[in-house]
Amino acid sequence: MVISMVADNSKKIDSVLVFEYYTASGINDFKIISEAVALIESLLEDLSSFSSDNGKNINFLVSKDFKDIGNSYGFSKENGNKIIIDTNLEDWLDKNVSSFNSCIFISAEENMNLYNLTRLIEKNDVKIYGSDSNSTFLCSNKYNTFKHLQSIINQPKTLKFTISNDNQWEKSIKNLLEFFNKPNLHDKTDFANENDLSDLLILPDENDLSDLLILPDENDLSDLLILPDENDLSDLLILPDENIFHNQNDFKLIVKPLYGVDCQDIIIISNEEDIARISEIYPKNSEILVQEFIYGENLSVSLISDGNTAIPLSLNKQYIEITKENQQYLGGELPYNHPLKDTIFSIAKKAVENIKGIKGFVGVDLIVKKSNNFDNSNYNIIKPFNNYNNNYNNYNIFNNNINNNYKNNINNKNNNYKNKFYNKNNSFYDDIYFLEINSRFTTPYVGLSKIAKFNIGKTIIELLDNKIDIDSIDNIENIYSGNIVKFRKNEQYLDIEII
Repeated sequence: MVISMVADNSKKIDSVLVFEYYTASGINDFKIISEAVALIESLLEDLSSFSSDNGKNINFLVSKDFKDIGNSYGFSKENGNKIIIDTNLEDWLDKNVSSFNSCIFISAEENMNLYNLTRLIEKNDVKIYGSDSNSTFLCSNKYNTFKHLQSIINQPKTLKFTISNDNQWEKSIKNLLEFFNKPNLHDKTDFANENDLSDLLILPDENDLSDLLILPDENDLSDLLILPDENDLSDLLILPDENIFHNQNDFKLIVKPLYGVDCQDIIIISNEEDIARISEIYPKNSEILVQEFIYGENLSVSLISDGNTAIPLSLNKQYIEITKENQQYLGGELPYNHPLKDTIFSIAKKAVENIKGIKGFVGVDLIVKKSNNFDNSNYNIIKPFNNYNNNYNNYNIFNNNINNNYKNNINNKNNNYKNKFYNKNNSFYDDIYFLEINSRFTTPYVGLSKIAKFNIGKTIIELLDNKIDIDSIDNIENIYSGNIVKFRKNEQYLDIEII
């Protein structure tokens, strides 16, 4: 029997609608369904502590194809708190969500699903225990996020291209690759004006980007390109024969979709043949990101935010397979110990708090790049990723011959732009690169909910209902038990191990 609900003219008092996009839509996507099921099961377990006696009626919405989800936590049609549908999720919400006082849901950014659902629910004047549509829209678009935070936190250098028939985008990416593969770049320190790097780019007559260029941090080309919203620089990247930048022979670029999740449609670029693959995967008029490839340790930070203040809960290690042939998120481990944990927390907190309206449980992805003098023996534990270690030994961190005056100028100009960290001997230690904000529930929530000493789902609702203050979360001592959680994707299931 399929239960449908029709809209009425009055909201149920303190009724909360709960759903997850894939399981409510009946989409059994093998790439994501294991995480989707684990996430909604974990949230239902947290919210099962609510009852009508303490002021909340929790109603779980699910597709008939996943109708057994939630049974273990008391959600069933017999109990009157499970709504099973066999219709389009968005159509159902448009007709029925206004019957509820509030909503807490799980979705991802793919195809703008997170934003579209948020906007639909807001339009019906239903409170959301999560990020608002403005912050969701900004975070869903990776390039907009990059630009919004470009002068605030350290990020891989990022360019946006549109796939077009004229192939100027392809030529530009080839130029980038050719430049970084040059074996013998040497210094060029004789500038007419060391603050003006416009002579390093051949620009169209009508454009002058000299006022858009932020000086690079010592030897990094991609700091040269800070782009205006209305411009696509795919035709501007004609690189000079000489430059001041030092090169590493194994440099790679990474191509990503503008809106993407879970290593979707990623291409690793190390030669021109790789560039040709872009048009095979991305159709005409697609917008893509091209970033410098950062060799490092993939981490994430889980936080709770009230829309203004964010509290880091956990540092998480991500296991990601990245080869030429395959890129996929495999799982993770939490809480993860790292010597720069406090600094990583600070960067994640700063990123979230600089986008107002991010609320609830959210995640920030980062990469910590290793230097030559860092012990990599435990890096990328899951095979076959250990071959990354060999790449670090050949990475040249500094260009010792750089002109001192120019170097000082760079350091002053970029004081608030780069996040460099040094050990007590003042030698280079690690670079931390912000990648993206997931303004929604992320997979680490599954692990955290099992070892946290407080109910995360319930806390989010009480926080956004103004029943508790964000400082009360920050003051929780020993947020989680001494256990470690490891989780790994296994087809339709997320294997979880508590150690």
